[in-house]
Amino acid sequence: MLLLGILAYPQDEETWMAFKNENSQLIGFQDSKGQIKIEPRFMGLTSAIKFEDIIAVMEENERGYETYYLTKTGKKVGKDSLFIYDNSADCESEGFIRFRDKKTDKVGLFNKDGHIVVPAAYDWLSRAQNGFVWGLMGAEKKCLDSHTEMGCEHYSWEGGEEFLMTTENKITIVGFKHSRRLDMYSMAIEDEPTVATTKKSFKGLNGKYYTFLDFEKHFDDWMKNKLIPQLRVRRAPYFMCDSITSWSRSSGWVTEPRKEFGSKHFKKLKNRLLQITKKGTDYFITINGLNPFIYDLTSFEKYFTNCGEARIERYPVLTLVINDSPDGGKGQDHFDFLKTGNGYRLIGISLQNATE
Repeated sequence: MLLLGILAYPQDEETWMAFKNENSQLIGFQDSKGQIKIEPRFMGLTSAIKFEDIIAVMEENERGYETYYLTKTGKKVGKDSLFIYDNSADCESEGFIRFRDKKTDKVGLFNKDGHIVVPAAYDWLSRAQNGFVWGLMGAEKKCLDSHTEMGCEHYSWEGGEEFLMTTENKITIVGFKHSRRLDMYSMAIEDEPTVATTKKSFKGLNGKYYTFLDFEKHFDDWMKNKLIPQLRVRRAPYFMCDSITSWSRSSGWVTEPRKEFGSKHFKKLKNRLLQITKKGTDYFITINGLNPFIYDLTSFEKYFTNCGEARIERYPVLTLVINDSPDGGKGQDHFDFLKTGNGYRLIGISLQNATE
């Protein structure tokens, strides 16, 4: 399927960085020394800012433009078969990238060499996560847009059968309910289903149980049983990022070093967080990605994909939202905790109600 010839080059293990031609704004790639590896010729749907193994590209030709996937060795695959959602092409994840067969409208998976490892037989596939992908088959597409003459830009799926499979297309679990709440990188394979309230188990085709952390439940448990009982200024490095971005009505958005933030705001931060341990407090937890418009891609590089999107599947932001204040104030206070390799770390707050 969809294979195109192109001059091949030896695999370069170094990550290439995107750059733009100053005059045309076309995109090319260069190595860390500034040596140009691909002259600027890409445009539009080319969203990769880093080139590790395989990327989606768009370039002009005599008929207008063409889209395809390009490997590091110069191989073209998947002509006019980019996986596009919300006006963006897919981005490599763990050396794999999704494509959509334009004839069948089904989704499959290329590996870093441009070989099809999961055939285009699914209505939807997730990005590769910890060596696995979630697949949906036999579902019905439902447009979420009010005008559908040009096709669905935003849509959802109804019905169908869900699977968890390896990136080699080996189905592991039938009936796997995909959810942003599940931490795919916490997977444990066990003989019995979990009894932990912060985890969820699914029975695999091999008779084993695949167990995952539930981000929301785990975060809620961590706040109440780990964070709040040990909430001390001297323990700030264990629950705060190096810098904190905050918003208040009086100051707007402000980013401060952890020590400075703690000396100014620790008391009201602690008082507000203590509210969730009290009966009747109205609060909830949401899961989002790190905002690239607030947090610099260079400083938080590992938390973003090669296309500058938040890696929400591995490093979500768990936001505690507390409604109204104990003294009758109206509004919501938000506390953003980034999931890091060392646990949850406070990275941002937005205060409407918190008082000293």
